[in-house]
Amino acid sequence: MLENFPKAIIFDLDGTLIDSIPAHIRAYQKLAINEFGIHLEQERILKHFGKKSRDILKALLPIRGKDLDELVKKKQFFYREAFDSVKLLRGVKKILQTAKENGIKRALGTSSSRRNVDSAIKQFDLEFDAIITGEDVECGKPCPETFIKIAQKLSLSPEDLLVIGDAVYDIIAAKKAGMKGIGVLTGTATRKEMKKAKADAIFANLLEFMEWTQLS
Repeated sequence: MLENFPKAIIFDLDGTLIDSIPAHIRAYQKLAINEFGIHLEQERILKHFGKKSRDILKALLPIRGKDLDELVKKKQFFYREAFDSVKLLRGVKKILQTAKENGIKRALGTSSSRRNVDSAIKQFDLEFDAIITGEDVECGKPCPETFIKIAQKLSLSPEDLLVIGDAVYDIIAAKKAGMKGIGVLTGTATRKEMKKAKADAIFANLLEFMEWTQLS
């Protein structure tokens, strides 16, 4: 293992490992039009991206009197309709393989549903040592529960884990969990937003992170 490198890396999924954000945005917009006759601006959706779908829907739509679980199912259906447009981001296979070769555990901590996670893992042939989805926690990001549960699964202390994510909620949750948080600019957050969230370091993408840390 690399000297002084964390014993495990927790990756976010959407916007960090896969380029799925446009597909999610279209799904939220389609749901809003179909169910409420409301057009959701992309910028409004992005402000909440990284949270669980149910929390995003509660923040963006007048859901009172509606079946929230049913709305979540419809949103996920619309996302899966657009899944063919989702691509793997640069450097993903390389960092996962390199981490494995160096004895570093690889975990996935995402707000996405188990079904969406399984689809991505199958589609892109990804492998992780631990996975926590939005369905595995009561309180999603920015609550630290996702990352704390991963630490428990891996039998590691928080200081032994490093979180990499594209959303400010990844960084906030990492800090609350007592972990370092690395921001990548491949998803929703800007460099300024990552700095405000107190990311320990910010990189354009995973390849730049690997180069800087000499993880190769």
